[in-house]
Amino acid sequence: ASCNRIGHSPEPPTPEAEATLDGALVGRAEGGDAESQFRVGIAYERGEGVEADPELARRWYVLAAEQGHAGAQSSLGQLLVSEEGESGRLDEGVKWIRQAAEQGEPSAWHRLGELHRQGRGVEPDPVQAVEYWQKAAEVDYADAEYALGVAHEQGLGVEQDDEAARGYFRRAAERGHVMSQHRLATIYREGRGVSRSASKAVSWYRQAAENGHAPSQAQLGYMYATGDGVATRYDEAARWSRAAAEQGDADGCNNLAVLYLKGFGVDRDPEQALSWFRQAADTGHASAQNMLGNLYYSGEGVRRDLGQAESWWRKAAEQEYAPAQYNLGGMYSRALSGAIDRQEAEQWLAQASAQGHERARAELRALKSRPQDWDPSAPAPETEVAETEDDPDRV
Repeated sequence: ASCNRIGHSPEPPTPEAEATLDGALVGRAEGGDAESQFRVGIAYERGEGVEADPELARRWYVLAAEQGHAGAQSSLGQLLVSEEGESGRLDEGVKWIRQAAEQGEPSAWHRLGELHRQGRGVEPDPVQAVEYWQKAAEVDYADAEYALGVAHEQGLGVEQDDEAARGYFRRAAERGHVMSQHRLATIYREGRGVSRSASKAVSWYRQAAENGHAPSQAQLGYMYATGDGVATRYDEAARWSRAAAEQGDADGCNNLAVLYLKGFGVDRDPEQALSWFRQAADTGHASAQNMLGNLYYSGEGVRRDLGQAESWWRKAAEQEYAPAQYNLGGMYSRALSGAIDRQEAEQWLAQASAQGHERARAELRALKSRPQDWDPSAPAPETEVAETEDDPDRV
C-alpha cells in the first residue's frame, strides 16, 4: 500500500466502517464533492455514526482542502497542530489554517487566535489573538466570543473588563455554547462584577447541564442539594450529580458520594460512598481525599485502617485543604498513629488555623499547653466531615 503525504493528492480512502455513514453522502464524497468529503471527515473526527478515526478524518479533510474547501482546511490544520511528536505537522497545520483564514473562514480566525495566545507555530501575541477572535466574533462565531470573554475577564491582550467579558459570554451562551453558559452561571453564582443571583446561575447551569456539560451538571446537583437558587431537592441533586459522575467529573463523584453517605436522594450506602469518594480522590480532589480518610478512620463502609486514613488526609492536607490539615494534625497531637509527633501536629494545625479553622486553633492551643512528656489519655479528636465543596475556580 502506498503512503500519502500532506501536499500530495491521496486517493479516496475506502474505510470498512463507511457503511455506517449515510450512503449518499459517502457516494458524493467518493465522487469528489468537497463539501461531502468535509462532512465525512467531520464524522470520523467526532465519531458521529462511525468509530472515531483521526487518520481517516485527516485523509478526507485533505481531499476537500486541496480543492480549496475552507472549512476542511481549517479542520485539517487543527488536526495537525493537535498532533504531538511528529516533526513538520505543526508548521503544516498552521499553513492550512492560514489558507482557510485568507478565505474568511471564522473557525480559522479563531484557531489562529488560539495559536497566537499559546505561541504555537507562530509568535506569541495576545493582542494579535484578540484581533483574530474579534474578526470571528463579528460573524457570530461562538468559540471566538467565548475566547474574547476569557480575554476580557483576565486582561489578556485587552484591558480587564468584567462587563465586556460578561457580554461576550452571554452572546455565545444564548447560541448554546456550553462553556459560555457555564462561565456565565459561575459569574452569577459568585457575584463577579455583578450582583449575585443564584437563580440566574441555576438557569444557566441547567442549560449547559442539559447539553451534557459535566461540570455544570455537578454544580447544578450541588445547588439542588444546598437549596441555593432553587428549592432543595435531593432527588434532583442525585440525578445531576450522577450524570456528572458517570462522565468522570470529580466534583460529581464527590457530590454523589456525600449523598450516598447521608442517604439523601438515594438509599444510604457507605460502600457506594466509599467507591465514589475514591474515584474523585484518585483525580486529586481534596475534599474527597479528606472524606476517604474519614471513612478509613471511622471504619464506615470499609475496614478501619488508620494508615490509610493518614495517607488520604495527607494528600488533601498537602493541597492546603484545612479540614484535612486539622484531621492530620489531630492524629499526630493525640498519638493516633502510634506516638505523639508534636512537630508534625503543630505544622498541620498551624496551617489549618491560618485558614481560619477554629477547631484547629483550639487543638493547637491544647497541644502547646501540654507538657512534653504528656501521656495521651484524652479521647481522639472528632474528624471533620466536610460537606460537598463548592469550587469557585472550576471552569
